[in-house]
Amino acid sequence: MFSDALTVDKSIELWRHFAGRVQTGFGIGTHLSNDMGPASPALQIVMKLVSCNGRPVAKLSDSPGKTICVDETFLAYLRSVFDVRT
Repeated sequence: MFSDALTVDKSIELWRHFAGRVQTGFGIGTHLSNDMGPASPALQIVMKLVSCNGRPVAKLSDSPGKTICVDETFLAYLRSVFDVRT
């Protein structure tokens, strides 16, 4: 799931790059929900998914402090899958 500073054009570029190799998802957010241009700046309101259908989810990030997961058991599982030591 790509989401950092995405535009529609960048999403298409990423989709083409990874097509046929991995499943991709895109969170375009600001650029998709605020198309009014510079006359109406984005509000910088961010919502993060913490569960889906009763199952935990996690936001993984390459920026320290931006990773989000409210389920410690799921977070421990992800650490083991990605071989991350804390």
